[in-house]
Amino acid sequence: MNQSSSGLKSDNIPTISLWLLASIMGTGFLGITIISPALGTITSYFETSEEEAQLLLSGFFLSMAIAQLIYGPLSDLYGRRPFLLMGLVLFSLGGLLAGFSPSMEMLVSARIIQGLGAAAIVSIVRVIINDIYDRLEGASAFALMSMIMSTVPIISFVFGGLICDLIGWRGTMFLIFTSGLLLLTIVLLTLPETNYKINKNPHFITVFNDYIILIKNKKFIAFMVSSSSCAGIFFTMVGFISFEYSRIGETASEIGFWFMLNPCGYILGNYITKRYVSRFGIEPMAQFGGCMCLVSVVSLLLPWVLDLNHPFILSMSGMLLGFASGFVIANTTIGAMSSAGDSSGNASGIVGAAQMGFGILGGAIVVNIGGYDHFERGVLVLIALSSISIVFSTISRRLKKT
Repeated sequence: MNQSSSGLKSDNIPTISLWLLASIMGTGFLGITIISPALGTITSYFETSEEEAQLLLSGFFLSMAIAQLIYGPLSDLYGRRPFLLMGLVLFSLGGLLAGFSPSMEMLVSARIIQGLGAAAIVSIVRVIINDIYDRLEGASAFALMSMIMSTVPIISFVFGGLICDLIGWRGTMFLIFTSGLLLLTIVLLTLPETNYKINKNPHFITVFNDYIILIKNKKFIAFMVSSSSCAGIFFTMVGFISFEYSRIGETASEIGFWFMLNPCGYILGNYITKRYVSRFGIEPMAQFGGCMCLVSVVSLLLPWVLDLNHPFILSMSGMLLGFASGFVIANTTIGAMSSAGDSSGNASGIVGAAQMGFGILGGAIVVNIGGYDHFERGVLVLIALSSISIVFSTISRRLKKT
């Protein structure tokens, strides 16, 4: 394609509202954030353990991770729009089934269906950005979209807790259903196809060949691991930090209020990225963000070290983590996508799956080392993930110089 002076890859590409793309992608993450303040309530309702309640997140993450490996490359072959519509249908259906779930087993199954839908939503929107913009403009656009998108977890954390306190946890699942249904209608009526390189005679062997090429691509791997380990910090943290707030004595609505400061920080971090990425570059900003991530997760230990059990300290650490993540995730995600060339769908699938995978792995380790009962043990997992992000963002910066 010819390079456009506007930062678009081509002047022939239709203009798509970043507000719409952010709303769609934010809806995919709604399934993660809205349930977090209600985990303690759900645990009590079904008289189950905290470890079993973790399945509501890990089941969602696992299905979301695996499905992204499928949706991404298939969208390269058949187009973005069909799979985005399919994802919104599955997401809405999962919300409806979860709202009527009579048992923990049924609820976990419904969450898995939600994850299958969210996988398409997140991976397809990510690759649509890459379809439209060049490398630096893509990072800037992704940062702007992330700023907009971050209002979704802010709202969902607060309203998820309020809905849980007022009408019960089932209300949060019905909110997933209605939001998915609304966006399904909007996408059906307004969103065009952005993949203009659809293969008229697709072969699935091409998918596997592209995966092999990407795995051998050092720049892609460095960006992907840095992005995924940083995202894994958040996905791991939402699984156990709500129980720490509960131990301090916070209700579901109060947990939602305190935890919303994390996406507030993420909005600010993405604003800085959008404004300065063209000046400083993707790799330096990602490396700096990784270092801030490490500082933020270490600061989560302050209440334990100083014996100051106040939610404000946890929330400020979470806000700093969100701010740092705004430097890392937008830059490294677009860096990974742009380094993949025409295999952007495959790249999106791998990046998304790896982000969920780090969350699943982190959550599993937290459970096995007793992180639910001993908060400081869970924080050690977050420290390990942030260290991985620093290492691979440093590698990506060095690879740029070679």
